[in-house]
Amino acid sequence: MIFENLVINNFGVYSGKQNFDLSTKSKKPVVLIGALNGSGKTTFLQAIDFVLYGKFSNYFNSQKLSYENFLNKNVHKQNFDEGAQIELTFNRRYKGQKQKFKISRNWKMIGKKMKEEFFVFIDDQFDEDITKDWDNFVDQILPSRVASLFFFDGEKIEQLADLEQSKKVLKKAINSLLGLEIVDQLNVDVDEFQRRSSLKLKDEKEVQVIKSFEMEAAKLRKQIKEIDEDIVKIDDETARLKYEMRELDIELSQKGLAYYEKKKDYEKDQKVIDEKKEDVSQSLVRLASGDAPLLVVKNEIKELWSQSKMMGENKLLQENKKNLNDLIHNFEKFTEDNCDDDNFLIKFKKFAESKKIEEENKNLNTEHLLESLNYQDLNYLLEEGFANIDNEIKSSIKNKDKLDEEFEKISQLINKIPSDDEIKPLIEKANLLKKKEQELITKKNIINDSRQKLNGPLIKINQELKKEYEKKTTQELENLDTKRFIDYSLKIKDVLSTFHVKALDYHIKRLEKLILDCFKSLHRKKNFIRGVKIDTVNFDLKIQDINNKEVDTEDLSAGERQLLAVAILWGLAKASNSAAPTIIDTPLGRLDSEHRLNLVEQYFPSASKQVILLSTDEEINKTYHKYMSPYLSRSYKIEYDEKLNGSKIKEGYFF
Repeated sequence: MIFENLVINNFGVYSGKQNFDLSTKSKKPVVLIGALNGSGKTTFLQAIDFVLYGKFSNYFNSQKLSYENFLNKNVHKQNFDEGAQIELTFNRRYKGQKQKFKISRNWKMIGKKMKEEFFVFIDDQFDEDITKDWDNFVDQILPSRVASLFFFDGEKIEQLADLEQSKKVLKKAINSLLGLEIVDQLNVDVDEFQRRSSLKLKDEKEVQVIKSFEMEAAKLRKQIKEIDEDIVKIDDETARLKYEMRELDIELSQKGLAYYEKKKDYEKDQKVIDEKKEDVSQSLVRLASGDAPLLVVKNEIKELWSQSKMMGENKLLQENKKNLNDLIHNFEKFTEDNCDDDNFLIKFKKFAESKKIEEENKNLNTEHLLESLNYQDLNYLLEEGFANIDNEIKSSIKNKDKLDEEFEKISQLINKIPSDDEIKPLIEKANLLKKKEQELITKKNIINDSRQKLNGPLIKINQELKKEYEKKTTQELENLDTKRFIDYSLKIKDVLSTFHVKALDYHIKRLEKLILDCFKSLHRKKNFIRGVKIDTVNFDLKIQDINNKEVDTEDLSAGERQLLAVAILWGLAKASNSAAPTIIDTPLGRLDSEHRLNLVEQYFPSASKQVILLSTDEEINKTYHKYMSPYLSRSYKIEYDEKLNGSKIKEGYFF
């Protein structure tokens, strides 16, 4: 089945007649339809579902309205004088050859009531027989119970990402695909036939016993059904709560919860570094006010030492009364070349200033700096002293630089800490959600206990009923035909039970492989998992790593769970063997950029022979549009016109 054309006329948000050409080119299976929220994406999906199935559509059945009220709600009233219509044209093989089908649902007001007309055309010729039998005909092409595997919105992916929800979807989808719902109903019908046949053969007393058992069983089943409905509500609420918690976790992470939780540690570390910096600064001050200035006159002292070998010590001191200003200049050059610490420079320069000789006081004793040095001091300085002083200075500066760097890193982390006003309400909300989740878990456990208490007596009563039915079938019966029917019914039940088990086992194994293959093609880590297992009883889905160890699906990232959900839908669609188009509203949901790209490159071009995507400009943006362009046959943009109070389409995407 390939859709060729869709006409939506005055239906939903669409004003007037809007014509979508959905035909695709070879190796370009994708049709991209862009629209802002509220412009008509979802209506497009619903229109296809509704034109195909009418009263049996998933869209209509989800509304919980009468058919007439549903139509009154969905037709576009502003232009309804012209009538409303949905028309779908598609190609498929029929009677051994490819033929064009056109189905049309039209609505008009006749008096105060809305009238629907439905037509089926094959190769432009009206076909009365198929029109009358359309519900059965379309059920053979694409059953409505299977359509949700091909026509769905991104919310379905969100739901399937929750494994509790995926179990329900898997069970329903598998039973629908295999026709096991029909088998189960047949089993129920056989039970009812057996019951009625047995009643015909029993005397009044025995009949009353059976009726008593049946009434009690019906009462228990009703109670269990009510409990099951409560459990479903709790599961739905839990799933919603988990989704809200995941969203809140993301928000907390973005707000900087991790930094907030380490606030005290950061502040403690900052204080320790501050203290260490102060110690180093004190060390530099000590050096600046102590031995460090001797480095300034290092070269002069070397010269003194060399001259001292030719001259006496006293003569040495007399001959080298140089202007200290020159030494100070050398000192300042040394400090500027070898020290980046501002405080160190300042302290050294202050020391230098205290030693300078003013121009007007040149008679001052210029040997002040050197006069305390004797011959032995010079020898020590040249051998060890200068090296020790230099190393101590460099070490102190290096330590200070390192501490400055550490302090800056801690400061940057502290700057990322959110305020209490910003983060505390979110933390309180998270705690409240966790409390609610625990309350739901407790409530569900209590309800499950109640169900278990009812289930035991029900099993016992059913066993008694079975005994009553079977006991009579073994007795000599006046009505041999009835006996034969009952015998046959027992055999039929055995056959149906065997068929159910074997069919389920066979197709589950096939589905496991399909889901695994689909997940591998979507996940960037191709060897991330080796196997997928589906429990045939409760439909739990489990995955295995490359070592065949079970992987807890809760350990998967949100994006990976969504990819698994897509793989489940994709695998189920393949398992159905239905050659139907895939239509996805809001296709990328909350997937991260990397996983989005996998869907764009792997899933969309391969999901079906025809893939129709309904997206906002934020989902399929310019980047993803570029990757998708090799697979695009055509694009549309749906725009809402305030003046018309409705939506219209034009060719081309947002860009």
